Order: sequence, then structure tokens, then C-alpha cells
Amino acid sequence: MFTGEISNPAHMGLSAREMEIIELVADGLTNQEIAEKLTISKRTVDNHVSNMFTKTGSKNRVALLNWAMDHGKICRDGFNCCSLPDSSGDNV
Repeated sequence: MFTGEISNPAHMGLSAREMEIIELVADGLTNQEIAEKLTISKRTVDNHVSNMFTKTGSKNRVALLNWAMDHGKICRDGFNCCSLPDSSGDNV
């Protein structure tokens, strides 16, 4: 759960599909590759990305990923991640 201040309530209004697409953008996929992976059209992915830019105030993919990391939506290589208990109950 995000605990910082929300400067714009729309920031928290990302859909599950938009969050799925952010994760794929973070993996380095292009919109075409995302479309193929999700079996949707590239134009649909383009629309989702554009909507996410608007909702987050981001102007490009790098800014979108920075927003997602800052708001705890994605984790990259152990950076900016919360510790979740593993199967043995110990924190990672």
C-alpha cells in the first residue's frame, strides 16, 4: 500500500490492465511486443500507455516507470521493493 502523499487522486486510478502493461514496459517490451504478449492490438496498448501518461502526469516511458517505482507499483532488481515474507515466514 502506498503511504506517501497523493498530489493527484487520479494517480491511484490505474486499472489492473494498466498495471500489467507498466510491468511489461518495465521489462523493456515495446508496445507491439506488449500487444502480442497480451493478445490485444497495438493501438489498445498505445491507448493504455497514453492514459497512464495522463493519469500519472508522465511525459514518457522513463517518467512513467519512475512514477511507478516511486509509488511502489513496480520493483526493479530489488530496488525500492518492500520485504515480503518467504514461504518459511522469514523476511527477505
